[in-house]
Amino acid sequence: MKISDVFEKSGVLGTIVASMSCGFCFPFLASLGASLGISFLSEFEAFFIVTLIPILAWFIIAMQLYAWSKHKKAIYLFFGLIGPATLLILKHFFWMEPWRTEVYYMALASMLIYSVFTLFKPPVKTCCTTNVA
Repeated sequence: MKISDVFEKSGVLGTIVASMSCGFCFPFLASLGASLGISFLSEFEAFFIVTLIPILAWFIIAMQLYAWSKHKKAIYLFFGLIGPATLLILKHFFWMEPWRTEVYYMALASMLIYSVFTLFKPPVKTCCTTNVA
């Protein structure tokens, strides 16, 4: 596993754990966090929602772009950017909308699904060979 994969997956995990701190915004994740014993994070809710989640989303985007520069697979870049880009757009433009929770869950789910998918089928760089005769 490459270092960019480790950083990208840690960013996804950090975003999910940070989301568990906001019981009012994300009741499903908050109940999951409480069952895991990390409900003490709720006192840091404002820091997680305002600061940490956007930083982690930018971090994931940077790691996706770095990984893309190595393997040049556009489809992996596209699906890797859907979740973090959705989180940032939602956070900065649509945070007060009534449907924000559902979109947030879908963005987190897409990030998680992509991370698990790339564990089993990581992108590999295609080699181009030219026959010189």
